Amino acid sequence: MHKIRIGLLAGAVTAGAVTALAPSAALAASTDGVCPKGDVCVWSGKNATGTRCNWTGDDPDWQDGAIRCRPYGFKVNSIWNNGYTGDPYNKVRFFKNANYGSQISDPVIVTSKPINAGNVSIRSHQWSK
Repeated sequence: MHKIRIGLLAGAVTAGAVTALAPSAALAASTDGVCPKGDVCVWSGKNATGTRCNWTGDDPDWQDGAIRCRPYGFKVNSIWNNGYTGDPYNKVRFFKNANYGSQISDPVIVTSKPINAGNVSIRSHQWSK
């Protein structure tokens, strides 16, 4: 089972600083467009800016689950699947609803940098083949 991580922009955090917030590996992060290798990352702004959330595993509910990606209700404007191409589960499906309901588009493949999304409301995601 993959660990879930979330990064949130915090005003007091300087670029590049990382602070552990909980045993679940919640992280505070900068808006420098970085996504840890093996993770899928989303940002509230275009070009990997704004609030960032990232995971190494699935998340059935970004809003009301144990890990909350949307604390302020932001819509996703950048996505980076920085997973491993050799992993059979290297694509990410995004869903409009909790518990993987109403898939938004085709699965996102591994990319070398963030891609812009169109102000999309996402509530869950799942790694897939």
